[in-house]
Amino acid sequence: MKRLRELITGIDEPLQVAGDVPDAPIASVDYDSRRIANGSLFVAVEGFQSDGHRFVTAAVDAGAAAAVVSRARLPEFAPLAERGVAIIGSDNTRRALSALSAAFYDNPSAGMTVIGVTGTNGKTSITYMLEAIMRAAGRVPGVIGTVNYRWCGRETAAPNTTPESRDLQQLIAEMRDDGVDTLIMEVSSHGLALGRVDHVAFTAAIFTNLTRDHLDFHADFEDYFAAKKRLFTLLGGLPGDRAGIVNVDDDYGRRLARDFAGASYPVLGFGMHDAAAYRVDPASVVNSLEGIAYTLSRPDGGGRIALPLAGRFHVYNSLAAVATAHRLGISFDCIRDALAGIAHIPGRFNTIASRLGFHVVVDYAHTDDALRKLLTSVRELRPRRLITVFGCGGDRDRAKRPLMGRAAAELSDHVIVTSDNPRTEDPARIIEDIRAGIDGRAYEVEPDRARAIAAGIAMASAGDIVVIAGKGHEDYQIVGRAKTHFDDREMARKFIAEREAA
Repeated sequence: MKRLRELITGIDEPLQVAGDVPDAPIASVDYDSRRIANGSLFVAVEGFQSDGHRFVTAAVDAGAAAAVVSRARLPEFAPLAERGVAIIGSDNTRRALSALSAAFYDNPSAGMTVIGVTGTNGKTSITYMLEAIMRAAGRVPGVIGTVNYRWCGRETAAPNTTPESRDLQQLIAEMRDDGVDTLIMEVSSHGLALGRVDHVAFTAAIFTNLTRDHLDFHADFEDYFAAKKRLFTLLGGLPGDRAGIVNVDDDYGRRLARDFAGASYPVLGFGMHDAAAYRVDPASVVNSLEGIAYTLSRPDGGGRIALPLAGRFHVYNSLAAVATAHRLGISFDCIRDALAGIAHIPGRFNTIASRLGFHVVVDYAHTDDALRKLLTSVRELRPRRLITVFGCGGDRDRAKRPLMGRAAAELSDHVIVTSDNPRTEDPARIIEDIRAGIDGRAYEVEPDRARAIAAGIAMASAGDIVVIAGKGHEDYQIVGRAKTHFDDREMARKFIAEREAA
């Protein structure tokens, strides 16, 4: 329990109070008026679908002791102060929510090692790898990411990759109270642009790559890059021993490394580029269905890394994890042994073998760059034929759809275009957008995803690889506003079993 005066004077955000400040005890901080109870502090945030200012009066009626509103709208809500409620103005209520939430939960990240992972692709895999390394090193890791939020044997669903700031601070506080000492979190461009991580005390920031995605949210690609870059700006404003870890094989990674060359913390590169502090010899890479292996050189030596995870892109994911863990003081031997023990990352190049001699790969690839890298990596395995089943999500960036169609057609022997999560869009329209990039190549369309997966598996023969892309770890499909159970991995196993039994 905090006192109101203590909260509003102890943060780094300028606030304006309408009238006197009743120094009430504050039971909670929240942006959702439905969760307001006696003694709550309500913060009115302008959301995507509704404006929190519409619910200020409802929050007061529910027992809020104080409300933070936009400074420009302070006169509109000032009369509520006559009811003994503190009405507070802020130039940025999102940032105020972040600051107040961190203060309310006693800045829970301040005593932890916090690793933020941003970029278009690879974030989830890197968090799993770092989690395994930290556990092997005797640390107590917690993970916040796309698949779930997990720590100390607990696991909760992940409605957002990066939760809203209030929910994020509460989650970190729960982890702290359970003994977590190392937090590994995916930091989305949405989370950065919306100020959700403004009051997280990062120790290290990782940049994976930047390719087209989320342009339904960002104004353009530069805006998307600026959001990712913000993680490194936040890192620079923090005290202590910090580090940036950047993929210097990526154009935007090299640009980011240049932009932060004079930062208050070191920026270390990883990749195959000569400028990489953690470098892989391209000729040393071995990619097979059994996993990847490569030879690494690093500032204090080198060694062989092997993971039982297929997919060339895992070279970069594991490099990011190696560089970060090594910078944080974990021995190379510990890192190497931990990576060698990772057999599975949900929805990332998950392979399913058939007794009929073909394999199925299920992967989350949902951008043209991710799909191209996935299929290129499968091509390296020299399948007799590569059969690709994929679709694109609805209510998202339309421009990437033909690009994904082109990538699939250029790298596959046969393509089956289907639905992903169409959401409120017409599946047929989404498929037409994909078809525009296929340029007359041979393919087929099956809007029903289950039937499309069945068709891909039905045509597979010994030596073939069937790739099912787009949903990966997801165990649901969203059609309209309805969310129903659907798991590509379950479907693949079901249709493989039917063929094996025939």
